[in-house]
Amino acid sequence: MIALPGEHQPGFNTISEKKNILGNLLRLKWTLKAKVIMVVVTAVLATAAVIVSVSLYVMKRDIKTLIGSHQYTTISTIATALDESFHARRIALRSLSQGLPPQARRDIRQLQIYLAGHTSLTEMFFNVSVFGANGDLIANFIDTGSIGRYNITDREYMRRTLALKQGVISEPLRSQMSGRAVVLMTEPVFDDSGKVVMVFVGSIDLQQANFLGQFTDARIGKTGFIFILTSKGIIVDHIDKGRILQHADSAGGKSGGTERALQGFEGSMEGMSRANQPALFAYKRMKTADWIIGSLYLKDEAFLAIRDIQNKALLVSLALSILAGWLAWLIMSRLIDPLHRLLLHIQKIRAAGTYDEVPLSYRADEIGDLGSAFNSLMRERKDAEIELDQARVNLESMNKTLERLALEDDLTGLANRRRFDLSLQEEFSRAVRGGRSLALVMIDVDHFKQYNDIYGHLAGDQCLRKVGRVIRAQQTRPGDLMARYGGEEVAVLLPGADEAGAIAVAERIRLAVRQLGLLHEGNDAGIVTVSAGVSAFVPIRDIDAPDKLMRAADKALYLAKAQGRDRTRSSTDLPQFS
Repeated sequence: MIALPGEHQPGFNTISEKKNILGNLLRLKWTLKAKVIMVVVTAVLATAAVIVSVSLYVMKRDIKTLIGSHQYTTISTIATALDESFHARRIALRSLSQGLPPQARRDIRQLQIYLAGHTSLTEMFFNVSVFGANGDLIANFIDTGSIGRYNITDREYMRRTLALKQGVISEPLRSQMSGRAVVLMTEPVFDDSGKVVMVFVGSIDLQQANFLGQFTDARIGKTGFIFILTSKGIIVDHIDKGRILQHADSAGGKSGGTERALQGFEGSMEGMSRANQPALFAYKRMKTADWIIGSLYLKDEAFLAIRDIQNKALLVSLALSILAGWLAWLIMSRLIDPLHRLLLHIQKIRAAGTYDEVPLSYRADEIGDLGSAFNSLMRERKDAEIELDQARVNLESMNKTLERLALEDDLTGLANRRRFDLSLQEEFSRAVRGGRSLALVMIDVDHFKQYNDIYGHLAGDQCLRKVGRVIRAQQTRPGDLMARYGGEEVAVLLPGADEAGAIAVAERIRLAVRQLGLLHEGNDAGIVTVSAGVSAFVPIRDIDAPDKLMRAADKALYLAKAQGRDRTRSSTDLPQFS
């Protein structure tokens, strides 16, 4: 109670009592300030810590998912590319063995001459050797002096080839002849009775730059890398080249990711590296070889950006807490200002013996400043989510680009062999179900090897680009597929087309290529021309197969070449249809 002039109030009669009241008011002022400031600062720190922690946890979880998806997409692309690389080498080795002249089967000297004449094989194989059915070396591309000095009867890949009567891919091994780390690809040659008489063996150098190096030399960040091992744990390629052909466990330690991959796991996961460091792993198995593509990325580097954000967020939270405490001090000063006026009034009473009422006002709208601080934190979180959404969009765009590149030939812009094989199976099945015709046109650039010999491989690539553009321009239906089948060969798949329609398409392409007028001194026409083979029929379930369509078109193509090139022939022109 405050005494008014002329009134008597108990407990307020002496100066000492007035001093006690003043002291209590001052203690109340500082106590209230301290409590409110402590509550505000604590609340801001706690709220900021929760928001930052939750935000960083969500961000870390999402980034880990994105990194794992990116790792798996990358190694899946590498696995697909290696499968296609093995497939291309298989086709080249099979073409070499199937093209063996009859005299070379009987005369070893002719066999060596035939082998030595295929110099283009060096782009795919380090060496090509021919072994007899008894395992003796009878021809060798790079070292004729080794002929007769080696026998591979006891080698596992030779035994499998003879037992299965088909080409196989060996386990990685150290070559007897070259001492290099290699993997071997075999292709048997049969006599008329179907007995294996010799085996072509292509040696692929694991250190060859255009084989594995173009993929495994890529780095994931600064510490991450890509490696390859067999399903038995033998290392095919690794950033530490000294570990090649060694078992993965020979380096010591344990890798939970590798152990799971050897048990059949595919995908991305977390685990400990052999150096006992937390890491992100991804694994993908190949189809053509019993190999596993793997990648390792240390979590310390993967989440380095998150730690930087965390440190900055803590500093921002501290700065906001200091700001909130200062604002709380100002607010409490305004709220406690009536106590100062009360003190002045008491002092006035003491000096003048009069009492004037002090109006007290409290401005509650000042609390809104604290809400502004929280809004700042929410805006920061929103900005972080926008950046994360953009990262997701960029990753999806990259995945779509990788998917497109995996199905497109980068030289000609046409579909690649893998997409052709998939489309052929799909369209063949659709034609069987619908009872519709399916046509295939096989196109080959005439005397393209001579073109490369005369003008060089760069000019050859430019020629294929122009021919590819011309062929692509002839597509008039969205369902048709123009694909680079291999080398200078192009396959045109025409769903629903009969033989006449397919011949018309082939002729359009042939004439369009002629109109390019590309100079070719090695061709009789003096310009670049193409030959085409056409096959079309309505496939019957359980009787016909896609290979039948391929073989018929291929035979028609060879007939067109045999009759002078620069022309189109169909399967009905073949002798059995005459």
